[in-house]
Amino acid sequence: MHDNLFFLLSHQPNPRFVKQIKYLSKNNEVDVVYYFRDYMKDLSSEYDTVCNLNESIGSLSNGNYLKRIGKYINSIQKLKDILKTNQYDVLIVNNIDTLALFKLSTLFKKTDTKIVIEISDLRSHTYTDSLKSKTMRVVEKFIFRFVDKLVVTSPKFYDMYYNRLFHGKYFVLENKPLSNMIPPKLEKVKNDKTIIGIVGLLLQGKPYQSLFETIKDDDRFEVHIYGKGTYQDLVEEYADKYKNIKYFGEYNFFKDSAKIYASLDILYMPYDTTNGSLNNKIALPNKLYEAMYFGVPIITSSGTYLGELIEQYCIGETIKCCDSKELLNILNNIDSKKIIDSCSKLDSSKYLADDDYKQFEEFISELS
Repeated sequence: MHDNLFFLLSHQPNPRFVKQIKYLSKNNEVDVVYYFRDYMKDLSSEYDTVCNLNESIGSLSNGNYLKRIGKYINSIQKLKDILKTNQYDVLIVNNIDTLALFKLSTLFKKTDTKIVIEISDLRSHTYTDSLKSKTMRVVEKFIFRFVDKLVVTSPKFYDMYYNRLFHGKYFVLENKPLSNMIPPKLEKVKNDKTIIGIVGLLLQGKPYQSLFETIKDDDRFEVHIYGKGTYQDLVEEYADKYKNIKYFGEYNFFKDSAKIYASLDILYMPYDTTNGSLNNKIALPNKLYEAMYFGVPIITSSGTYLGELIEQYCIGETIKCCDSKELLNILNNIDSKKIIDSCSKLDSSKYLADDDYKQFEEFISELS
């Protein structure tokens, strides 16, 4: 197998796509084109050397979708120029936006490029009934006519929505780390206080606030936050006000994760189940597998697929979202030793993606 692969992403490669780019580049030629998002860390240094092309063709702000469409349109010529001089066997996109851009950029050009779309989150239009959402679903159904293969990061994404749009082959690629792309474990730090970690994109404001209000000025606990995202301002506001809430900013997963997880006693990984988000109820985040690997007990929201797995594997506790009494009770009584022992007994295939990626590469290669 030796294909020309083209990643066209609506954000700079995050750890999930960095893994794919580096893994697939061993047997294929890989080009990467993306839009820059200022709330995400730039990880180009982790994969730049394995790509023939690694280029941003614009920047996008979070939120205003109409402004985003304008920026997409303005970058079509740049994309056309790239596609004039490069032929690709397989295109990998991360949403219908970038797939539509590719089709517009090749509108009058014959191309045999096969298309793979990866869905890592359910957008709100998939489960709400506003006119905007209904319109988006019609557009999405049309665009999915061009999809050759589908990748989802949670099996529930297909079962609860995408099975209506796509009837071809799909692949579940959970966001597990690869064994050669995650730092080796470090000895656990013995903390005087219980260190509670929030790690990754900061997207769950209400549950964060619930934790902060529960432990503020309680010298038995300290919260350490690593990452950037929508609720960064909220985090910084609490960190400025309370000495036991500390914000450390962005981090590089490939370099910093072992040190971060070794310093934590508990990983607080909630989903807001009060806002009607189906994504929050069925998504599986990368931090689940990282906590398994590093042996850190998890607290998450009940009523979620994530919570089901955590209870099934006995690797943490679930609480009703934003319930301060339940949260404080768990913080006071969590059996960390038992949970860490459960993590150590898990088969490594539950949290490492080595076998998954072999199958994923075969799944991609079937297109050429």
